[in-house]
Amino acid sequence: MAPFGCACACDRRTACCTGIRAPTSAQWRMHKSPSHLARASVSFIEILGHTLANIVPSAMATVTISLVAAQGGPLTQLVYLVVGGAMLLVAAQVAVLAREVPAAGSLFVSVGHSLHPLAGLLSGWAMMGGYLGALVGAPIVGGLFVAKALHVEGFSLPWPWVALAFAGIAWALTIRDVGLATRYSLLIEVISLVVIVAIGLITLARTGWHDLAQWHGHVAPSTFLRAMTLSILAYGGFETAANFGREGRHPTRDVPRAILVAVLVCIVFYVFMATIEMAGFKGDAALLAKTEAPLSALAVREGLPVLAIMSDMAMAIAALSATIATLNSLGRLLYSMGRHHVLPRALGKIGRHRTPAAALHVLGGFTVAFVAFVGFFAISPLSIIDLFGVFTALGFIVIYLLAMVAVLVLRRRRGRKPSASIVFGFVTAVPLLLVVLAENFWGARGLPLVAAYGFLVYMAAGAGLYAVWRRRFPGPLADFGVLRDDD
Repeated sequence: MAPFGCACACDRRTACCTGIRAPTSAQWRMHKSPSHLARASVSFIEILGHTLANIVPSAMATVTISLVAAQGGPLTQLVYLVVGGAMLLVAAQVAVLAREVPAAGSLFVSVGHSLHPLAGLLSGWAMMGGYLGALVGAPIVGGLFVAKALHVEGFSLPWPWVALAFAGIAWALTIRDVGLATRYSLLIEVISLVVIVAIGLITLARTGWHDLAQWHGHVAPSTFLRAMTLSILAYGGFETAANFGREGRHPTRDVPRAILVAVLVCIVFYVFMATIEMAGFKGDAALLAKTEAPLSALAVREGLPVLAIMSDMAMAIAALSATIATLNSLGRLLYSMGRHHVLPRALGKIGRHRTPAAALHVLGGFTVAFVAFVGFFAISPLSIIDLFGVFTALGFIVIYLLAMVAVLVLRRRRGRKPSASIVFGFVTAVPLLLVVLAENFWGARGLPLVAAYGFLVYMAAGAGLYAVWRRRFPGPLADFGVLRDDD
C-alpha cells in the first residue's frame, strides 16, 4: 500500500490520486523515519553487561570498600552480604515489574501502570536525577584515574581532556547502534573486572591470608548501620536492565534474569574483594579505611608499581563503561517520557539507527558541555562527584521504594495474591531503604546535606510537572492504564 493512504504508487512531489494532495515535506520525513526502537537487537548477555556496567562493581570494589570498612570494621564482608541479600529481594520485585510491564521507560512506565501515573512520573523524575548525576560523574572519575596512572609514570595530562574523550566516545557509540554500545560496555567492564581480580589475587599471594578470627576492631550497631548505608549504593543500577524492555530479543525472560544475575554477581564479587583487601591490610580495618585506593596502595607497598597503574587504568575503563551504559539508560528514559508528553515530544524521536537519537544528542551534548565547564573553571571534580552522588543515591532509593509498593498493587489489580517471597521482600527491604533514606538527612553534614535537601526540592518540582502534564495532556494519563506501547 502506498504511503499516507494512497492506493497508487507516487512520490512526494506529485498528487498521486485525484483530489488527494501530495504529502508535505514534514509528513514525508515522518513516514521515512523509523517509528520505533530496534526490536530484538539486544541479547541476554548484552543486557547483563549493560546492567553490570551501570552498577560498576569494579569501581565500587576499588574505591568504596575502604569507606564501608571505616564503619563496618572486621564485619565489612558481613555488611556486603546482608545488604546484598536485601537488594536481591528488591531486585526480585523490579524483575516482576520488568516482566509484567516491559517498556523502554523502565520503572517510569511500569510503576505508573501498576500504581498511579503520579508515582510513575516521580519514578521517572527520580531516575532522571539519579542517572544524570552518574552520567556527568563517570567520565570525570575516568579522567582523574587516567591522569593519576600517567602521573605515576612521570607524564602529565589534564583530566578534563580524558573526560571529554570518554563522553564523546560514549555519545558516538550509543547513537550508532544499541547492540554495539552494549557489547563495548560489556567488554570494557569484563576487562576491568578481570584486571581488578587479578591484581587482588597477585597482591594476596604476596601478602598472604590473615586469620579471619584475628581481624581486629570493634563495631557498634550504629556504625554497622552506617556501613550498610554506604554499601547499599554499591548495588544501585540493576534496574537499568528494564530499559531494554522493547529492544531485547526475549525481554520478558532476559531482562528479569539479567537483573537477578547482576545482583548475585555483585554480592559474590564484593564479599570476595573485601576479604582480599582486609587480608592485604592484615585485618587492620582502620588502616584500610584511611586508604583511598586500597589495591593500588597494596601494590605499591609490595614493590609492584605496574599493578598500581593497572588498578588505576581498570578504574578508568570501568568509568568509560559506566558512561556508555548510563547514557544508554537515560536516553531511553527521556525518550519514553517524551513519547508520553511529560518532557518535550522532540525527545521521543527515533534516529536512522533506530536509537533514541534526539534524547541521546541532548544528553551527550550536555555531558560534554558540563565536563568542559568544570575543567575550564577549575571546579573541584571531587565536589562535583559528592554533589551528584547524593542525587544518584537518593534517586535509587526512591524508585526502589515505589517499585516495591507497585508490585503489591499490580498483583491485587490482577486478582492475584502476592507470593510469600514478595511479602517477605517487602517487609525486609522497605524498612532498610527507609532507614538509608533518612540517614542522608540526619547523618549528613555540609555539601551532602545541602544536596539531600536539594533532592527534595527537585522531587517537588517533579510533582509540579505532574500537575502541568495532567492539565495539558489528559490522554497520556489513560495510556498507563491500558499499557500503551511507548515505542
